[in-house]
Amino acid sequence: MNVNRNFKDNLMGKKKVIFIVCFIFAVALIAAILHMVSGGEKDSTKNILYADKVSVITGNGSGTVNRFAGVVEAQDTLKISLSEGQKVKEIFVEKGQEVEPGTKLFEYDTEELAMTLEQGNLELEKIGNSISNLNSQIAALTTEKKNAPAGEQLSYTTQIQELQTNVKQEEYNYKVKELEVNRTKKSLESSTVTSTIAGIIQEINPDPGYDDYSGEKQAFMSILSTGKYRIKGKISEQNIGELQSGMDVTVRARNNQEEIWKGSVDVIDTEKPESSSQSEMYSGSDSSARATKYPFYVTLETSDGLMLGQHVYIEPGTGVNTEGLHLMTAYIVDADGKEPYVWVANKKDRLEKRNVKLGAYDEEQDTWEITEGLKETDYIVWPDGECKEGAAVQKNENVQTGGMEEGE
Repeated sequence: MNVNRNFKDNLMGKKKVIFIVCFIFAVALIAAILHMVSGGEKDSTKNILYADKVSVITGNGSGTVNRFAGVVEAQDTLKISLSEGQKVKEIFVEKGQEVEPGTKLFEYDTEELAMTLEQGNLELEKIGNSISNLNSQIAALTTEKKNAPAGEQLSYTTQIQELQTNVKQEEYNYKVKELEVNRTKKSLESSTVTSTIAGIIQEINPDPGYDDYSGEKQAFMSILSTGKYRIKGKISEQNIGELQSGMDVTVRARNNQEEIWKGSVDVIDTEKPESSSQSEMYSGSDSSARATKYPFYVTLETSDGLMLGQHVYIEPGTGVNTEGLHLMTAYIVDADGKEPYVWVANKKDRLEKRNVKLGAYDEEQDTWEITEGLKETDYIVWPDGECKEGAAVQKNENVQTGGMEEGE
């Protein structure tokens, strides 16, 4: 009996061990599955794509279009630097003053320049005398070489070649010094500097130092050109796909939005991002306010009526309403192929391909008429390498100013 009881006890003990091991294994398996699921969800939302409403992109919304704040700045800047040794005797203008072509800006101190010129002429004369002396020595040695014995011919040849090398060096020195003298003469002849453009004095640096950012020497005087303007705006990293170099844009005055100018995006400077400060106020979502901004520049067809420093709105497109739905070619994948499609955010905020039928192509605006497959209420994503079926999408529900705040 004892034997049977011991056997049963051992069997029950083994069953308990097996049960515990199986239980631990099951718990570990469930934990691993939950970790994989939660990890998958995190990964799926790691790179969120941003979608914009079709009516906003095309400008067919109810009075709402994507617009970016901009400011009018000079197209060109004239920078005047001082050469080494140049000093200014008198300045005739001040910062903020408007100037015209021919306006006197400043006058060089010519006293030191005159001394420099005199010293330069003396050095030129000295070098010229040295060259003449060397040529005389070469001529004398050449004559002596003709009558010298064969054993001395090599010595004469070596001396002549050395003198000829010295002549070439001195001739080079003469050319360098002559350039310096000519520059000094030119400075003396034009000791009073005048403006070559119409503009506004931006800065005057009586003692030019070096720029902390670029390390380059500062200009003595800078003049912002007037009459030739461009527009500077800023675009967030979320909306950067909405603009391209060469894209037509409409510029509107803030105080009178019926007053417009036509232009095109010249460059989007992604090399110089500007981070938004928390104190800045932007319309739209918090994520937009924290987004990195990139400056972009608009070249205008005409700048008549604009003023330097004026604040404006920049809108993609020509601002001309057309019938039908016209979408920029850049949003359409395989526009020239048999099955063109766009990337659409579905009701679950996931990305999906949607085939569209194209109508007429507008070469001037680089847009296609969408006849089937897309509505103004849909949200689409700018196509790039991140676009994949099922990818997470965040819809930009609000119109973004995308750029500078009102007071900037």
